[in-house]
Amino acid sequence: MTNDLNERPTNQCRCCDNFESKENEISTGIYKCSICGAIYGMCYLGQSYEFVLPYMTEDDVPPEETSYYDFTCIGSKGVTRRHGWYQPSTRLIVQVG
Repeated sequence: MTNDLNERPTNQCRCCDNFESKENEISTGIYKCSICGAIYGMCYLGQSYEFVLPYMTEDDVPPEETSYYDFTCIGSKGVTRRHGWYQPSTRLIVQVG
């Protein structure tokens, strides 16, 4: 199965191109890459906030404490994309896009 927005299988990491098995699905339609730690997938916009909050951090976060996220979201504005870098310990956005 592919995702229309990026033309790749839904279980292929959008950061390092690794393919994940069903065991790495952390929530319906959301995967965590076993190689780079990125989280990605298709979900409702509200569901994406369970993983990455819709707020930026005000702190300077070292790169080794960040991880990539890339969600194709369905919400009141239709199909949108949330992606960038976030700090997993706080779930706050470090960099968008």
